[in-house]
Amino acid sequence: MGSKYIKNLANDLKEYGKGYSYDNLNYMRRFSFEFSYHEIFEQPARLIAWFTYVIIMQKSHSHKEMLWYIEQTYKNKWSRSQVELQFKAKAYERYLINLDTSIQDREVSINTELNEIVKDTYVLDFIGVNDITSEKKLQNSILSNIQKFILELGQGFSFVREKYRLPIDDIEYEIDLLFYHIPSHSYVVIELKTTKFKPEYIGQLLFYTNYIDEYIKSDLDSPTIGIVLCSEANSVVCKTTLKNTKNLAISKYKVIEELTEYLERKLNEK
Repeated sequence: MGSKYIKNLANDLKEYGKGYSYDNLNYMRRFSFEFSYHEIFEQPARLIAWFTYVIIMQKSHSHKEMLWYIEQTYKNKWSRSQVELQFKAKAYERYLINLDTSIQDREVSINTELNEIVKDTYVLDFIGVNDITSEKKLQNSILSNIQKFILELGQGFSFVREKYRLPIDDIEYEIDLLFYHIPSHSYVVIELKTTKFKPEYIGQLLFYTNYIDEYIKSDLDSPTIGIVLCSEANSVVCKTTLKNTKNLAISKYKVIEELTEYLERKLNEK
């Protein structure tokens, strides 16, 4: 089916609306060659809007990438604009990076679910790299954009509160950010660090998760998950620190201008 034929067809179908434009017919043609019947019509993917497929075909670099975005769009109920944001944040490339906190290297009590809950990298597209001058400024920026941050965390997260206080004797300890992950029935503690990961951060995180498990969570809740969210982390240091721990993870945050260089470096390490 050549270009001239599609132009003539688009002209013949003008009366039926803009859905049969030359460009759209080309995407329909590409769609028919790109995907098998099984990949679309025997999967939940058939429920995704057409113009979301167009965005996925426009921006993907491989068939595997297209299928990944289709699956994630359905799973996370992304709108077309949210799909575009995920491409901007290079969600697929981040998916390809193995977690430094891989559950295969240690025992965890919620098995493979941890890998689906925790990402290697979180993209903060609402702040510039030069704006992160302190943990307080990072926290305030996240709080000012909490809906975007929850979307970046993934499906099923609910915000509990910031600076969650744990009163013990005369000392008040504060959890930076406390969330609840509804699908796993788990509280999620996030500690923010604007520096490269240090092993001592895990001691603080472990204290917070143990406190939530002991005094806050109910018998219906799963063990609390803890995440140190820092600017950078060494894989060997992470894996050594997390050995014999449960439900703790180390992730990195990146702003948009850092993302391309970071992902290229990480993918070249694989």
